[in-house]
Amino acid sequence: MKKGTRNICFLLFLFLILTILLAGCKANTSPKDPAPEEGIGEEKDNPADQEPQPETPGELSPYTGFPVAEIFNRPYAIIIENLPPTRPQSGLSGAGIVYEFPVEGWITRFLALYISPYEDDIGPVRSARPYIAYLTKEYDGILAHCGYSIHTEAVLKDINAKHIDERYNSLYYKRLKSRNMPHNLYTTLSRLAPGAEKFNYLKGSQPTPVFSFGERKPPEQVVSTISIAFSPQNHVEYHWNSRETYTRYNDGSLFIDANSGEAVEVKNIIIQFIKARAFTSEGHLEITLLGEGKGLLFSGGQVEEIKWQKNSYGEKTRFLDTNGRNILLQPGNTWIHLVPQNGRVEWSLT
Repeated sequence: MKKGTRNICFLLFLFLILTILLAGCKANTSPKDPAPEEGIGEEKDNPADQEPQPETPGELSPYTGFPVAEIFNRPYAIIIENLPPTRPQSGLSGAGIVYEFPVEGWITRFLALYISPYEDDIGPVRSARPYIAYLTKEYDGILAHCGYSIHTEAVLKDINAKHIDERYNSLYYKRLKSRNMPHNLYTTLSRLAPGAEKFNYLKGSQPTPVFSFGERKPPEQVVSTISIAFSPQNHVEYHWNSRETYTRYNDGSLFIDANSGEAVEVKNIIIQFIKARAFTSEGHLEITLLGEGKGLLFSGGQVEEIKWQKNSYGEKTRFLDTNGRNILLQPGNTWIHLVPQNGRVEWSLT
């Protein structure tokens, strides 16, 4: 073999050996990602150092504009007493919407509406009135009550109301030994739910928003005190506080929720002036909820004149500003006061 030929063979042999060695190295080496730049990707390398992701908020309540874990297909509407011996009541702070309305003797009661879960006691529960049956129907609610006044039974039947009367369904209520009858009847949403299911009240679609919610511009002067006189027998005040809500007082005393032991605070206060007249010797009232009338809105420390409209019992009451638009409320609870036209509402500014 010539010398040149031997050199070529040697080079080919050496090339073959190097190729085999390189292939072996690649087969035994795991591929590596490019090294990250300093400070980049460190959270991914150490999951324990990552910040927890916020929980997905629930749906917005049509009654408060706040996220809630669950929205019922229809609300529970519970009538709560307001005579001085019944104070402090339970559960009013947990309701998204509360109506305060006059009854015989021009004292008031409450209709508390719950569209999402609330676990504590609610009461004392008392009897229904025709206009409250109509209001509950407006919200397609399940009315919880104990008995009713004259004409109410006929109205409940006429409008096919969903209601649970304690007189025939005591299983869904309880009596507190610490209070005297008839001011000791209470319930809870979890007690009412089996009754609502038994009577097939739970089916339906979720309610549409009742109000429009949004932040309001801070006022130059704040409405610091609101005074509502339903009658000489019932005087209500609201005082503006540092949490930018209104603290309620009744007949000069702080209005407490017995469940928490704290004062009831309200974000939005609506005054709905209504026509009311006594039509029996016992003083039972007829209250007109159809047509239109004047009103006031207190929200965000401001006051504005509004009006209300309701053309039939099959539709909801509309609360409108002076331009005919739906009123804007701040997110939070709303109390609606049905004040007779001869009632008095006053306020002071700071």
